Amino acid sequence: MYRIEVTKDYLGFAAAHFITFKGNCERLHGHNYQAWFEVEGDLTDDGYVFDFTELKRIAKDLCDALDHRVLLATENPKIQVQQDDESVLVTYEHLRYMFPARDVVLLPISNTTAELLATYLAIQLAQRLRARHDHAIGAVGVWIAEGPGQRAFFRETI
Repeated sequence: MYRIEVTKDYLGFAAAHFITFKGNCERLHGHNYQAWFEVEGDLTDDGYVFDFTELKRIAKDLCDALDHRVLLATENPKIQVQQDDESVLVTYEHLRYMFPARDVVLLPISNTTAELLATYLAIQLAQRLRARHDHAIGAVGVWIAEGPGQRAFFRETI
């Protein structure tokens, strides 16, 4: 099994979020996230795992979709999300946040932790590779860093 990785400076996104933990809700805040993408698999007849150029393009598209947005978890039982064409209302106990709908990404995860953002992006990457590539890819992985020296990883077997 071989593995390739892309770790370009432009593979990142600036986003706002909050997480709930231990019965509390963090303040709304942001990070300049950095992302690393990995693909594992056997070699093609031409001697490569996956085309670096295509992987960089897919990874950039995934990051761009989250860039300069408010990231909201839709699977968190403590957070209620109501959306219409114009706005998104988010409620956590007595706290209420209202955002323009165009500035929000609703994510099918339970919290916007680095771990679950890595999971979300790895699953998105795996779906795109399945749809575009007939070569036997074994797994993908994504690292997400919230800041220097602080990152999470998730690996999705295909």
